[in-house]
Amino acid sequence: MIYFILPIYNEKNNLAALIANIRGMMSGRQYRIVAVNDGSTDGSLEMLEALRREDLMITGSVINMNVGAVFSAGLAAALQGAANDDIIVIMESDQTSEQSLVLPMAEKIVRGEADIVVASRYLPGGKYINFPFFRLIFSHGANRLMRVFFPIRDIRDYTIFFRVYRARVLKEASFYFGSFGLIQSKGFVANAELLIKLSLFTTRIVEVPFVYNYGKKKGASKINVLRTINEYFVLITYLKRIMKKHAALKAPGSAEGMA
Repeated sequence: MIYFILPIYNEKNNLAALIANIRGMMSGRQYRIVAVNDGSTDGSLEMLEALRREDLMITGSVINMNVGAVFSAGLAAALQGAANDDIIVIMESDQTSEQSLVLPMAEKIVRGEADIVVASRYLPGGKYINFPFFRLIFSHGANRLMRVFFPIRDIRDYTIFFRVYRARVLKEASFYFGSFGLIQSKGFVANAELLIKLSLFTTRIVEVPFVYNYGKKKGASKINVLRTINEYFVLITYLKRIMKKHAALKAPGSAEGMA
């Protein structure tokens, strides 16, 4: 079973095509779409209701919350019914996530090659197209910062939404951090937080090249760059503390280390 988590904030103009494409791609396969509406004001919720079938679950909030809350809600809904070897896909809802990559990424998990597959703009063959210059500099800087402080072998892209996960790893991390502790960040840094925390539970994390074409995006960007910069520095301080605690628990002589 493949679960698609779609964070949605004012994506009315994208939803019909997005969901139709997923349905077409998954025809004959077992799948579920979890649409997490984050207080949209453009009629996105009404559009989702019009598109509702048995394959589409709609959840979320009446008011606009934040990326972290949306991720948490989507993961909670998907993991509630997911088996350990089911696959969880998180995609952007603005049509910038390349849907043709979903099944090849999922296949790496099915074949046992990985527990997490990242669509990477920094792997050879991946790149940005039509991306605003300032945002490009910011993205490069944020990813370099994460690689310096929290290196994950062979991983270059820490900030991308578009990833595929084995459900078991998400379940283990959710149990370890608690129902509301897996994602603490409120903004777009939740992408990096989730990946770094999951790296404590598996080393089988791989990338595939991803061409991120910003020109496919319909509607304005929701990111506040200055606020997000501040959130990255808060995240670094928080994750360094988490890593230290995790290392202490794993150390010989600790309760977990002696298990």
